[in-house]
Amino acid sequence: MGRHVQRQTPRAMPTAERVHEITRDMPQPFLLAGCRGLRVQDNREPSFEQHGNFRFVVGDPADLAGQHVVCLVHGYNVTTDEGLRAARDFFLLLHAALERDRADTRQVTFLSFTWPGDTGTVYFNDAQQYAQHSGVALFELLRAARGHLPASLALVSHSLGAHVLLRALSVLGERRFRDRVDFRVDRALLLGAAIEDDVFSRPERGDEYHFPEAAFGLQRLHMVISRSDDVLGGAFRVNELDLALGHSGPETMSTLVSLARRVREVLGDKETFEFEVHDFSPTSTVIMNPQLHVRSHGDYWKSSSQLDYYINLLK
Repeated sequence: MGRHVQRQTPRAMPTAERVHEITRDMPQPFLLAGCRGLRVQDNREPSFEQHGNFRFVVGDPADLAGQHVVCLVHGYNVTTDEGLRAARDFFLLLHAALERDRADTRQVTFLSFTWPGDTGTVYFNDAQQYAQHSGVALFELLRAARGHLPASLALVSHSLGAHVLLRALSVLGERRFRDRVDFRVDRALLLGAAIEDDVFSRPERGDEYHFPEAAFGLQRLHMVISRSDDVLGGAFRVNELDLALGHSGPETMSTLVSLARRVREVLGDKETFEFEVHDFSPTSTVIMNPQLHVRSHGDYWKSSSQLDYYINLLK
């Protein structure tokens, strides 16, 4: 008989000292915010009061004033240290890509957002509940950042981080729809999104997570997919009994087309919602460079070519 796998309690927020230790060799360190509890026991169960609020460990919203902000949201079952190292690796490659593009990196601020998704290898549903609350914390962070007038806001997510990201944009979109806020996020990039492929439609079941309102909080959406993604093609499909957005793309493009039309009707012709799917499968009919191909769930920032590709989407 196999050994029983126990549910893990997500880790606490890292200390500033730990962040600096992991990022000390970076030419351009990143800021860190998130919605983990300050103690492990704060994360035992999903809590709106605990996980629906953000806190900064390194930096504060004022540091985003006038900057082109790129915020990375990690995925499922990622501990605090793993999230820090993943952000370090991503931002190192992004920094190098910006330099190759001759961009002024002094005008770009990197921000990592950590959330309590490390519940254990078979407790994906619990992680989704944490992600639902964490999306509200990310929305509050975006609103606080907007108060300091950043030059632009770009969000990047990996895996289940797409749930956090789209939940934040959905809350923002609902408030933009009702004229309660006066801004939208400039760009969002979903890498291997571990969410259902019909996430932009209205749910028929109350226990599903769908975010059509996100279109009202976002100007341009990019979805990087791979049909060779082992996690999305295997464990996700078994758990959710559905295809993942990051595996094959949206179930139907007509839903997104309809949302784009609806945004124009409600917000006016100057407020657009645009979207694009980028197929990084090794069998892709449109991607020619094999260095862009994604063969497993951890391969979305393995090469400099991938980051060169991404910075053109985040401009």
